[in-house]
Amino acid sequence: MSGVSVTQTLPVPVSQISSGKQRYVVGHFDGHGVATTAAYARTNNVPVDNVYVRFPDTGPEKITDFIDTFFPTLVKYDVVMIDIPVNLKNPAQWISTVNRLAMNTSVAIYDHHETDTQYATQVMARMVVFPNATRMAEVLSDENNRMLAYIGVVSDRDSSILNVMARDEVERLMPLANTLDVLVRQDAMQTVRNLIMSADPVGWLRSQTSSVAYPPAQFASSVEILRRGYNTLLVDMSKLPSQAGGWSWKIMEQIAYINSADYVVAINQTLDRQTNNYVPVVQVIKYWLSQRPSPRPQLQPIMGRQTIGHDDAFSVRAMDTQDARNLAEQLFNHLEALTPRVTHLVNDTNVAEAIRTDFNTIMQVLVRILQQQNEMYREYLDLKKQQVELLRRTTDTRTRAD
Repeated sequence: MSGVSVTQTLPVPVSQISSGKQRYVVGHFDGHGVATTAAYARTNNVPVDNVYVRFPDTGPEKITDFIDTFFPTLVKYDVVMIDIPVNLKNPAQWISTVNRLAMNTSVAIYDHHETDTQYATQVMARMVVFPNATRMAEVLSDENNRMLAYIGVVSDRDSSILNVMARDEVERLMPLANTLDVLVRQDAMQTVRNLIMSADPVGWLRSQTSSVAYPPAQFASSVEILRRGYNTLLVDMSKLPSQAGGWSWKIMEQIAYINSADYVVAINQTLDRQTNNYVPVVQVIKYWLSQRPSPRPQLQPIMGRQTIGHDDAFSVRAMDTQDARNLAEQLFNHLEALTPRVTHLVNDTNVAEAIRTDFNTIMQVLVRILQQQNEMYREYLDLKKQQVELLRRTTDTRTRAD
């Protein structure tokens, strides 16, 4: 495959030569994994019963248990693993289990997590690590299923999607990606089956948006904003209910989106699984479509603390609540200092022109908003027409039965 960043380099076992067996596809249970798995299955005509995605079985930590349990069944197929990275908590076990399977049948692994690259040469399966989720979507899907795969990229918040779409196009896909995110948390297996079997998987997702509530939107509206800067918000998320915990990063993203901020610094708390107590943390994100620099490399020198996460979204454990507040303030101030302050002095004779320019800019934004609302209204009317037609057919069927 072209355009990949890493492929495995160990001698490939004889079992890796095309066997002619049916494929069995195992995908990660998050929105990106489910959408990519469905797009791959549709592209390659993989039967829906030969696809498996389920929490927690097909995550990096539990995939070894799944392989061990179903080993006699899996060796009857050519196994494809999608979006399931090496388990960094126990890489040796992950590699050993996958290699045992690869010695007995064909195994292909498709992923985009950079952490895989350090282990790729130890894996005896055909391992392809893509440079980003967008390239992975392009390679694993055909044109008919590309948009479904792209929705998975948006669900994963991989900004490489901007290489193939304009920002406003991407943001129009976000309601579909958010709906997908909720559905896979409810039942990933049923969601992937619906996407595979639907004649129009994107249309099916769109039909679900009106009935699926997106929790981060609700939680974001109740978060207290402590400070507003030019491009940064400091918020307190420690008072949110416990059920918001699993959505914390998406809540911060929603806050950034509705406030047009590049960065969000949050005071929060997380469950320490060793002590079973909540401990204070500070979380930092960059809005995923922002062109500003990643925050962690900028902040690491002033923190002097261990971080968990990646450059665009990470957390730092605090000693206590006051330490969390102090650290959050420090990070907020530093991010704000990175924002260039540019002052434009307008000559009196040019005031009218400056006002006219601002007015034209505002009108352009309003036109785009009205166009988006018009498109959404058309989609709403189409959906209502489908519902009326379905009701009419149901009524006719009942009438004929009577």
